[in-house]
Amino acid sequence: MSDMNETQNVMNETQTGSVDSAGQNKLVTGLIGLRDWVDARLPIVTAWEKHLSKYYAPKNFNFWYFFGVLSMVVLVMQLLTGIWLTMNYTASADAAFASVEYIMRDVNFGWILRYLHSTGASAFFLVVYLHMFRGLMYGSYKKPRELIWVFGMAIYLILVMEGFMGYVLPWGQMSYWGANVIVSLVGAIPGIGDGLLVWVRGDFLISDATLNRFFALHVVALPIVLLALVVLHILALHEVGSNNPDGVDIKKNKGPDGVPVDGVPFHPYYTLYHDLPAIVVFLFVFCFVVFFTPEMGGYFLEVANFQEADPLKTPEHVPPVWYYTPFYSMLRAVTYPLFGIDAKFWGLIVMFSAIAILFVLPWLDKSPVNSMRYKGWYSRVALLLFVVSFLILGVLGTQTVSPGKTFLAQIMTVVYFGYFILMPWYTRKERTFPVPERVTMGRWITLPQLAITLALLFVLVFIPLSVVASEAGNLELEHAEVDFDNKDSLQRGWRNYMNYCVGCHSLQYARYLRTANDLEVPTDLVTENLIFSDAAIGDLMDNAMTVDDAKVWFGAAPPDLTLIGRVRSPDWLYTYLKSFYNDESRPFGANNTVFANVAMPNVLHGLQGDVECEEHADEHGIESCELSHVEGTGSLSEEEFDQVVNDIVNFLYYIGEPVREHRKDIGIWVLLFLAVLYGFVWATAREFSKDYH
Repeated sequence: MSDMNETQNVMNETQTGSVDSAGQNKLVTGLIGLRDWVDARLPIVTAWEKHLSKYYAPKNFNFWYFFGVLSMVVLVMQLLTGIWLTMNYTASADAAFASVEYIMRDVNFGWILRYLHSTGASAFFLVVYLHMFRGLMYGSYKKPRELIWVFGMAIYLILVMEGFMGYVLPWGQMSYWGANVIVSLVGAIPGIGDGLLVWVRGDFLISDATLNRFFALHVVALPIVLLALVVLHILALHEVGSNNPDGVDIKKNKGPDGVPVDGVPFHPYYTLYHDLPAIVVFLFVFCFVVFFTPEMGGYFLEVANFQEADPLKTPEHVPPVWYYTPFYSMLRAVTYPLFGIDAKFWGLIVMFSAIAILFVLPWLDKSPVNSMRYKGWYSRVALLLFVVSFLILGVLGTQTVSPGKTFLAQIMTVVYFGYFILMPWYTRKERTFPVPERVTMGRWITLPQLAITLALLFVLVFIPLSVVASEAGNLELEHAEVDFDNKDSLQRGWRNYMNYCVGCHSLQYARYLRTANDLEVPTDLVTENLIFSDAAIGDLMDNAMTVDDAKVWFGAAPPDLTLIGRVRSPDWLYTYLKSFYNDESRPFGANNTVFANVAMPNVLHGLQGDVECEEHADEHGIESCELSHVEGTGSLSEEEFDQVVNDIVNFLYYIGEPVREHRKDIGIWVLLFLAVLYGFVWATAREFSKDYH
């Protein structure tokens, strides 16, 4: 009986399996039919085979061939994050800056979108520069790949324009004045400059019209052109085939099946074995920057851009973002007028020529070989000097002008252009090395040789920069203890700020409710003790002082301090608040050793008491001020006052970026996920590699 039951169960399972198998077969048949129907009208299978599964790439791609696919990854990331950012961005001079802060503070995870986009801009240029360097090193611009190079340079040119337009959109101090400086260069064009300048700006000054047209170009026009050029770049590449580190044409050596013997299918070999692990590693580094150091010391997000644009307040130094600084240095290096035309115009010509000359590179290189592996020493030294000049110009572009720096920039500009202008001569004259018939798989440069090359590069860059480095002294700052986990300190800092500071300095980008929740203060206590107007708990922490009243009382409107903790370091704020002293010559009877002649009263005077300044000169004759507290004045002891100041600074550092600690906590989990993902990706890639080695 039991045997019969078991037999019946087996038959039922077989029938069920047959039904499931039939259902699966129908599904597969249906999907194949759909594919064939679409393919008959749109050749997707042919495109898949031509560009992926039957596109044979050289099997000796190395580290330098990661950056093409990485640029595609960043492009997709920039497009996606840009779309989401535009949903909350306002292209208006009055509201642009506030809308960015709204994204950072009030949009759920808006700060991730902003940091992904801002970090992505720098990452985009970094991988593109490395991709271009690989082209220079391996001769990827030489016949028959001239058109690939031209399309690539067109992509770079559009990327430069796209980056500049996007740089203006946050409408911070550096955005506004950077746009002012760059756009004003158009006015240097003889004859048509003035009219052209007004046309570019859309107004007689940088204004709403400028911001709106830059927004339209950044979001719509330039991305369309960029995507079209990327498609053309890839189509041209897959038509003639990829270059390789040896510069050998793999199509010359084919097997009986017509497949290059030194080629492998791009998919799955390069997509899964070569590129996918590199993408995960790149995302690991990228996310580390996003979650732990998104400002990158002011190079990815400039400090001045945490201040709203002020047409009446010019920054002392207006450098562009780091990826434009080599060309900015060339612009500033031209200091002499020529033929009666202003030097600014010739600087503009030099700057644009530095990019334009890259377009004609394929016709400047007369070498019989492609790769630097087999070129002579002239080409190797020339490429090294070109890289040195580019790096030095990039560093100089971030610094203020001095005669020594200008002279060094002029020399490096000559070296930069000399690389291209002299190329037809030295590529003909040099002695090249024999090129193999087939691609080589070994390491071309040994690790000691690589170390020596990098050390030489460092020395050639560091020594000239150190010679012209300024010797400006740094201000000695006292250390402030900032700790977001110290809720007591943050609560005291908020209370003291609202009691002593908010009457003049608003916090107009931060909300009472968000701050109360973060600092664990009950909302009823906030309403009763910290809101001094008819504002609701969900409102921004603004004040009642009008701009007109502020100008009458102080000569200027006191700045909003929501972002002062990002503009100034905590140590600077701590030292500044402790460095007021009595000075009857000032309108409010107080001066400051850190920020001399600041138009601000010492609002903490009642707590601190009187502080006197005793001037004296050092052995070099430099005047300084030594502060001393007058005993018996002030309601707090020195230690108690220091604690009050530290609490206020701690609060200001928090309010500048409330999500800072949360950002880092999320970052740890993201990096752990990517580390685990890399393990799976590496294991998958290793399995695929067995089929090709």
